Amino acid sequence: MELVLRKLNENDEQSFLDGAKEWEDESLSWYSFIWKPGMRFQEMLSSLQKETVGIDLLPGRVPHTMLYGFLDGKIVGRVSVRHELNEYLRKRGGHIGYAVAKKFRNKGYATEMVRQAMGYCKQIGISSIMITCADGNIPSWKIIERFNGKLEDRIWDEEDKEMIRRYWITFSSYRSNANL
Repeated sequence: MELVLRKLNENDEQSFLDGAKEWEDESLSWYSFIWKPGMRFQEMLSSLQKETVGIDLLPGRVPHTMLYGFLDGKIVGRVSVRHELNEYLRKRGGHIGYAVAKKFRNKGYATEMVRQAMGYCKQIGISSIMITCADGNIPSWKIIERFNGKLEDRIWDEEDKEMIRRYWITFSSYRSNANL
């Protein structure tokens, strides 16, 4: 079965809750920015929809779409597609942020999720995509470079005390990469 990247729907509650268990030893924010244990699933879906269209955004947030990677009914990871960049996202975060649960890593799912997320970016009119990652996150920057991500620079992130790589990908550059 192939990985499908899509928004959550009302039928995904159990898959979502099962997926959340995969993040118990990591920060839950890698899985969901808004869900907390005990939150009603329908409430979360409503909040996600509002965030997609830019309604009731928290300070510092931009409209974004949360997409989850499904493989045979299981959620392997998620992608946040930010529809625009603010000052913070220009420094760290970019248009696409992604995470894969530990037990699903090193199997190509992140690469496939980024590929599908780039298609979503194109659908909503983003033609030049910024993606950032920690300088020490070699698997992440290798994925970005597979899509012909061009390194703009490396900057110091004072908040997390680490170097950040900032890349740009254009659709014309990544389509020409035969390794995808």
